Amino acid sequence: MLEHFCECYSDLSGLILCPVLGSITPLFIPNSRIRPIRLIGLCASLITFLYPPVLRIQFDPSTAKSQFVESLRWLPYENINFYLGIDGISLFFVILTTFLIPICISVGWSGMRSYGKEYITASLIREFLMIAVFRMLDPLLFYVLPESVPIPMLCRAEHPLFTGRRLFLCRGLVQ
Repeated sequence: MLEHFCECYSDLSGLILCPVLGSITPLFIPNSRIRPIRLIGLCASLITFLYPPVLRIQFDPSTAKSQFVESLRWLPYENINFYLGIDGISLFFVILTTFLIPICISVGWSGMRSYGKEYITASLIREFLMIAVFRMLDPLLFYVLPESVPIPMLCRAEHPLFTGRRLFLCRGLVQ
């Protein structure tokens, strides 16, 4: 039964699509209904968390090549492809990312009174971008996506100067 499920579920686009759909859905719910917004965000992150164990079952650790490779011609005149895959190190980071985002949403559960929709949306967009970074095989997009991960942190900042300093410190420590 599990082997048949794994054969049908080898497409990795679902790993990226789940947080995207989960971040779009709360935008259609009014801010006054915070409970459904919280539940949608938590459910989307938990569904995304359940996806990587299937990858781990199918993953072949005996090879160093990228596995589950998908390629889509994105900008053919510039020879830029949407080229996705996963290797042993990126599989670990994808599992870690999908493990931490539900925890982050659960920790912020009680503090989501005024900006709950924005918090859930930013968390799920951040999850999408981090998973995309770890799966990206195209050098151009691999460079662009890590630079876009901190952007949800800047949206709707109450203190832009403090947020800018925090972003500068994070980027400085990483590089």
